[in-house]
Amino acid sequence: MSSAPSDMPSANPSPADPSIVLGLEDDSEGARIVSEERHLLDVVLDALDAAAQSDRTAVRERARDDGRLLQLRDDVSSAKPEDLPSLFEQMHHLGALRAQRGRSVVGSVDRATPYFGHMRLEETRRPATRHADVEPRRRRDVLVGSRSYVDGGVRIVDWRHAPVSQLYYRYAEGECYEEMLGDRIVEGCVLARRGVSIVGGELVRVSSPQGTFVRNRDGAWRRVADRRVKLETGKAWAARVGTAKDARLGIGADGQMREDKHLPAIAAMLDERQFAMISREETGLVVVQGSAGSGKTTVGLHRVAYLAFRNPQRFRPDRMLVVVPNEALVHYVAHVLPSLGVEGVRITTFADFAARLVGHAFPRLPTKITDETPPVVSRAKSHGAMLRGIDRLVCQATDAITDRIREAAERWPSGEQAVTAWNGTNVGSQAPDQRLVALGQWVAEKRSLPGVPSATTLPSVTRAALEPLVAQLRQRWTRFPVALWDELLTSRQLLDQVFGGEAGFGPGQLDQVHAWCVRQTRIRSEGDRDGEEPTLDSEDLALLLRCTQTLRGPVLGDDERPVRFAHMLVDEVQDATPIELRVLLDLAGPERCVTFAGDPAQRMLDDDDGRGELDWHELMDALGEPHTNLEPLKVSYRSTAEITEFARSVLGPLAHDDIPETTRRGPPVELFGFAAAGEAVAWLADVLKQLAREEPSANVALVARFPQQAEIYFDGLVRADVPNVRSIAEQNFSWEPGVDVTHLRQTKGLEFDEVVLLETTAASFPATPAARHALYVGATRAAHQLWCVASDVPSTLVTSALGGPTLGPVVT
Repeated sequence: MSSAPSDMPSANPSPADPSIVLGLEDDSEGARIVSEERHLLDVVLDALDAAAQSDRTAVRERARDDGRLLQLRDDVSSAKPEDLPSLFEQMHHLGALRAQRGRSVVGSVDRATPYFGHMRLEETRRPATRHADVEPRRRRDVLVGSRSYVDGGVRIVDWRHAPVSQLYYRYAEGECYEEMLGDRIVEGCVLARRGVSIVGGELVRVSSPQGTFVRNRDGAWRRVADRRVKLETGKAWAARVGTAKDARLGIGADGQMREDKHLPAIAAMLDERQFAMISREETGLVVVQGSAGSGKTTVGLHRVAYLAFRNPQRFRPDRMLVVVPNEALVHYVAHVLPSLGVEGVRITTFADFAARLVGHAFPRLPTKITDETPPVVSRAKSHGAMLRGIDRLVCQATDAITDRIREAAERWPSGEQAVTAWNGTNVGSQAPDQRLVALGQWVAEKRSLPGVPSATTLPSVTRAALEPLVAQLRQRWTRFPVALWDELLTSRQLLDQVFGGEAGFGPGQLDQVHAWCVRQTRIRSEGDRDGEEPTLDSEDLALLLRCTQTLRGPVLGDDERPVRFAHMLVDEVQDATPIELRVLLDLAGPERCVTFAGDPAQRMLDDDDGRGELDWHELMDALGEPHTNLEPLKVSYRSTAEITEFARSVLGPLAHDDIPETTRRGPPVELFGFAAAGEAVAWLADVLKQLAREEPSANVALVARFPQQAEIYFDGLVRADVPNVRSIAEQNFSWEPGVDVTHLRQTKGLEFDEVVLLETTAASFPATPAARHALYVGATRAAHQLWCVASDVPSTLVTSALGGPTLGPVVT
């Protein structure tokens, strides 16, 4: 069968001269492959250099064109009418020529790494119509890179967008294909498929089915043994390595996935003191600490089950609340608690729970939460200093009520009794509205007040004046929470007083906070006159509820009764704000029974987050709560020793003082480096396809730090035809076999047997506290196997934790 020549001129030297490949003199096959790839790279670089020279020439010519256009414009301003058509025609032609010269053929192709994949295809295009002639088979070389470039016979296609690039991801060397490319069906065979690493415009590695070839520092090439790596479940690894299949988080002793995620086994391993703390029935706050995978959530859930068992009347399921950070954990806990014999417990995120309460209490406020809140505003609204600001305003409101009653009482007979009665309502930490209710009940002779004579001694005229005054004050303060919230956020003077001395909130930052809050208030009051929809910030929900609690007392539910819980479990408490925690603690009532579970090392921060490291004692002091600390859980049941050691090393100076114990070993944590994301996707596609073939029930998570990175890898894996690939954006994990591609904030509190951390580069994970915490969280999602992938300079957090440099691309 005849074939057309390759599209790439001189890209396939024939015959190959092995002597030009230093180090492969005795390896004719290797010399041929490396020689072809070196020659191909020379062709590409020559074409790019020529195009770059053409671009530079075009720049100079455009500058001359600009000068000529300016001259013609001046000529037009002073030309005679009969000369104008000629001048306009010259300007038109010169403008078109200038635009043509401005079209760079090189674009943004990186000469240092122009491509990472090479295919040699032999294909036939089917005719567009039944009676058209069949085109002859043709052979062409296609290069796959991060940007497209087609010129002078050189063809580089964008791995994310060019239709032909999907052949590189879907087919191996020697396989035949039939695909719809554009508007035509194309069929053919992949004659060659190679991965190349180009650094600084130099070829340093070639990977092919025939072997992997690497260039040494002295310029000599060598064939290296294929390092075949694979993802595999713990069951398969244990069977291959011969390790006993110990029970572990999510996997039973028989090696099968267990729906209860190892809860009974963890409960059985609690020591006597830990069990005693879990089984405490009296009131108080219990804080459960521990490293990732140590069973904090499990301990908290067992405490819920234990309390429900020991005192079913007090701790009825409908009187208990479990607050978790995301929807994925809501679904998880909803399956776990029934397995412990407890059904009907409300399980929610704080955002959903608060939104429901705020919507009921303030129906006129907007319900939409904006996603455009500036970071500095979010930090300010969630800062513990806001609690001081609210208390300051409530004190002012209380003083105003006192002044109003005292002022009115001066005009009434025996009015001093009203002032005495008002002071007598100041029992405990009652809100102003609760005190007004007590005063009104005293006036109506429905209750007595300690140390205050009965209201029967009041003259009738005084009682007649006091009753409407109390009603008037109550009506005002019932509406006041929103006004207090507005004043807290829009008074520039108050912001200075509240945040004075707080790190990260200088005058410039507070100006930004004030401007944003004033703008939001204006939009709410004026409606969408300017086309802007009124919204709330997510942090406003907790602030509104706290303002309500301090001014009016208990928050009311849909049934207009105070919302109270006999027991409350708050999971991942390190990521909750002090205001959220204060709101939740007050929902537990005066005889509160509350469990906090968390790990400071898993605190999710942004790089510009000013909250700093979490100190349990400082947090509890800020909340003003006496508490009992459970001795930190020291055994990591989720992750292997290798993963636990890596995660601890990533934390560096932020690591726990106590070194976690582990119950089993597994494969090493590994780092794989690539020249481009497209190269990493191609490699991962092969690995994941192999996993799907060998262990079709496996579920693996690909986790990036940022959503945009996850989207790039998801799109690439879909193009590569990896089976059962899912993009997780709203914690909608199905836990079905396949590949979940997501970002870190979606995975809090979850675990997966195998995890691949995407783009663990210096740019994504710099040596900052926020990046350390993020990388720690990502690593500890893995129970059995953990890989890191980087398409640029790898993060020093990863390389130092592994104790060595990044590995190059591997053949699977």
